[in-house]
Amino acid sequence: MRIARRIPSSSASAVQQIPMSFQSAVKPLLQPVHVTVVLRHLGQLSLILTGLLLVPTLVAWLDGDRVLAQRLLLGALLPAVGLAACALLPRAGRQLRLNEALVITVLSFIVVAALSTWPLASGGLSMLDAWFEAASGVTTTGLSMLSDPAQCSNAYLFTRAWLQWVGGLGIVVLSMALVLGQAADQRRFADALGDDDLEVGARQHARRVVSVYVLLTAIGLAWVSAAGLAWPAAVIHTLAAVSTGGFSVAADSLAALTPRIQLALLVVAFAGALPLPLYYRAWLRGPLELLRDPELRALVAAIGITMALLWLLGGLVPGEALMQAAMAQTTTGFSTVDIAGLPAQAKLVLILSMLGGAGVGSTAGGIKLLRLLILIRLIQLMILRVQLPPHAVVSARLGGHELDARQIEHALIVILLFVLLVVGAWLAFVAAGYVPLDALFEVVSAAATVGLSTGITGIELEPGLKALLTLVMLAGRVEVLALLVLLYPRTWLRP
Repeated sequence: MRIARRIPSSSASAVQQIPMSFQSAVKPLLQPVHVTVVLRHLGQLSLILTGLLLVPTLVAWLDGDRVLAQRLLLGALLPAVGLAACALLPRAGRQLRLNEALVITVLSFIVVAALSTWPLASGGLSMLDAWFEAASGVTTTGLSMLSDPAQCSNAYLFTRAWLQWVGGLGIVVLSMALVLGQAADQRRFADALGDDDLEVGARQHARRVVSVYVLLTAIGLAWVSAAGLAWPAAVIHTLAAVSTGGFSVAADSLAALTPRIQLALLVVAFAGALPLPLYYRAWLRGPLELLRDPELRALVAAIGITMALLWLLGGLVPGEALMQAAMAQTTTGFSTVDIAGLPAQAKLVLILSMLGGAGVGSTAGGIKLLRLLILIRLIQLMILRVQLPPHAVVSARLGGHELDARQIEHALIVILLFVLLVVGAWLAFVAAGYVPLDALFEVVSAAATVGLSTGITGIELEPGLKALLTLVMLAGRVEVLALLVLLYPRTWLRP
């Protein structure tokens, strides 16, 4: 097997001149981010954020939760307006660099979580727990510090679900769709989000994704309401389902709801776990485009396998097994059973399911099925290689398309970094004395932005481990590489 790396002819001579020392070769090429550029784009993002925060503010005011409304107004909207003033900073006079786009992407989620912390503290949480709740919301994870959400106002529960809905789409995608900017900068943001499926301009593509997301939400809300779930619970659960977030209005999640409502939410979560650009392609090319998508087929197969294993090994009845398999694989995080009470083999099955996740370009988390399919294809080709003559050349193909070296490299690096993130955080929990399997379940749930819990996450959790889980959730949402770029000193300092 030989997979050729395509190198532009203009850079061929430069490659030959790279010195033997990696440091001496790379150091002169390092370009730190320009703080003014970062602040200017964050200011543009805050223009979008201001409008988004008006929605829960208005809901809280109409619902009578004056404390939440005031905190959203003073603690979130005013700082957002102040940050929006950074949009007036002068342009850099050059294209946005990829490291700057990655930094802005990560900071956008951190800013939303930070602005939402004080408002969410109105639910009786400490500032640390409120920060955790906000981060869990905007990263669409669903792990919660609330022991009983039913004790909170409807406006408070809506605010949490709204954060998940906004986080599921992504602040950066909204900015690409709505904020004016240079075309090259939009392209950089698309690269930062890992979106290579751009047959049109980045902004037009983003607008299509936003349109699909809003349409899925509207259809999902009608579907869930028709299934019998009354408002405002229907709105809250729909926002959490389409964003594959998983915040619920009850401590037992969906366990008390009727099977018809549970099935309706399953369908909405499944729709959100598919690549959003796929819907637009299916509209242009016909419904058969859905059946040709390898990630859709992989998602159905993964849910089916997980369901069978939960039924055979976990002792769940078929209906419960289907619901829990779908909510783990789509990384939605709703539950219909007591996760802590499941046998060890069922927890292990769910861990593997959560790791896989769903589609690239969807609202779901995890490693993503496309990357796992690439890994499986490479393993198949390696096995095939030993059976072919030395001069044979085999290309890696998936879904009728040839994989280039950049796609393969990116997929393998993301998988490796994801595994290292899980192992590192898991060892910290084991060192703190938690049961290894339950600790692994909790860490994977956070890293894959799922939200299922064995009971470890709660106000009793040690502050250091709360901070660690928050970092894991953020890394899982923006992907580890982007967070490493933000934390890398050379991103900010010239060598």
